[in-house]
Amino acid sequence: MDYRGCGFWSRAFQAEVYLHLLSTEAGDVGDRPAWLDDARDNWEVQATAGFTGCVSPCLDQHVGVDPDRVALVLGLPNQVRQQLVQWAPAIPKDAANAFGTGGEAEAFNSDLDTTLLLRFADTFISLLRGELPAEPGTTMAY
Repeated sequence: MDYRGCGFWSRAFQAEVYLHLLSTEAGDVGDRPAWLDDARDNWEVQATAGFTGCVSPCLDQHVGVDPDRVALVLGLPNQVRQQLVQWAPAIPKDAANAFGTGGEAEAFNSDLDTTLLLRFADTFISLLRGELPAEPGTTMAY
């Protein structure tokens, strides 16, 4: 995951599940701008295509440095995080598999522990806020 020259490493399943949830939240924004629809569509493709190790939210492309876009997108991860907290300690296997992440019909053999997903959520929020080091990949969310 990278944005504005900063970034972090995560496991593919973390990014895929998170981007699926982020896409869902973006879809719930009323009267959303066209750029957010484009971002939402891209996030869902990233979540479900099975890119294995090459998953990206393309934040520089979709959000850039526009303060209004940044503000809008910053609200979405907080909602995703709240959803993960509600599921804690785990997302039921059937619910997690219904996301369609990873490009496979049945990606999870058991309930999905939310610990790593919450770590990803916190790191993603830090990335959006510009709080991560400028050397992409030096921070790990797993």
